[in-house]
Amino acid sequence: MDPLCPVCHTVVRTTDYYCFNCGKNLHEKPLSTSRTTEIMYYLGSLLLPPIGLWWGFKYLKQEDSDSKRIAYVCIAITVVSTILAVRWTMQFMNGINAQVNQQLQGLQGF
Repeated sequence: MDPLCPVCHTVVRTTDYYCFNCGKNLHEKPLSTSRTTEIMYYLGSLLLPPIGLWWGFKYLKQEDSDSKRIAYVCIAITVVSTILAVRWTMQFMNGINAQVNQQLQGLQGF
């Protein structure tokens, strides 16, 4: 027996992601695990760290091992790039602070 759409009770195929009659989402379409998609998500996780966590958790919900691997790599890249960004920002701010203090000390003796 063919499955029915839970909303309009139209007969649908088991391979359908959406009901052709009412448009109801029958089950989630699997996310792409192509090399191009992987590289795009990895670069995005490196350059846009907070978004990498969202991609990682989205792929973590998938059941196949390729999606899980993509999720773990996205999360790891995001964590490392966030730590490096915070560290570089702190060093930059400390450098500016040191220069300002040096200039202020020079003005005090004026």
